[in-house]
Amino acid sequence: MTTTDTYTEYDTWAWLYNQTMGPEYAQSQMRSLRKILLNHLPEKAKILDLCCGTGHVMAALVKEGYHVTGIDGSEAMLAYADKNASSAGITQADARSFIVETQFDAVISTSASLNHMMSLEDLKQVFQCVHNALKENGIFTFDINHRDQMEKWWRGKVVEGEIESNFAWFLVPTYDGDRAEGNFQVTLFKAPKARQNSLFSPFLRRIIYAILKLRRLTRFRFKLLSNFRRWEKQWERSDMTYPVKGYTLPEVTTALQDTGFTNIQVCTVDGSPKVDSNHSAHFVCQKAF
Repeated sequence: MTTTDTYTEYDTWAWLYNQTMGPEYAQSQMRSLRKILLNHLPEKAKILDLCCGTGHVMAALVKEGYHVTGIDGSEAMLAYADKNASSAGITQADARSFIVETQFDAVISTSASLNHMMSLEDLKQVFQCVHNALKENGIFTFDINHRDQMEKWWRGKVVEGEIESNFAWFLVPTYDGDRAEGNFQVTLFKAPKARQNSLFSPFLRRIIYAILKLRRLTRFRFKLLSNFRRWEKQWERSDMTYPVKGYTLPEVTTALQDTGFTNIQVCTVDGSPKVDSNHSAHFVCQKAF
């Protein structure tokens, strides 16, 4: 694995992502990939997972018989990916400038990773690197949060989060439509190793937090998380903020065309062509022969 200091700010997120979002997101991403990509690939195809994070999607692809390589900028993320998908190839590199020695049948980028490209020029650089990495007629698919969606849902409120017996976390996205930029803040609480005074006894706390995992109590769980410091004053808090860029669907489509991609299709995670403000956009395109 080569080394670089790019994206070291994501290292602090790696432990939590590996525990929570990584496994959860991988399930929905694999359902999408089966619908829009995998049926179009040869058996044992070579797949490049760009911005692979902790490698949970790679692990699922390897299990289905594909030859997988992962690229990410975070050394800590890749340390988990190396454990989760030990038979996959792993390289630390910048998505805007990576070079590979082999060409792939497909390149994927999931979990809206490309929203972290903070300019259209950066996004085009990623597309060019992907284009170079693909075989002729190779397929590139990725999902992205687009402006209409972000303006509707990124409103500075808790949208994800869980409470475990020894840690809790929540995510708050914010978006500025005038600048077409936003960020999401990940807040992590860790319980002290030694027992401390708490509003709840440890036993009662475990029961309450287990009940709050129920889907029908999601709204109440988010409300408790937004005021978590009031309930667990001894838990250690850390905040991580990550900037993102909002793009329109035409902007992304044009950038792909300018890079040489053809047969560009846009759909929802379920494969529907009706992408609106309620859905992220999944792009599928091809390197021209």
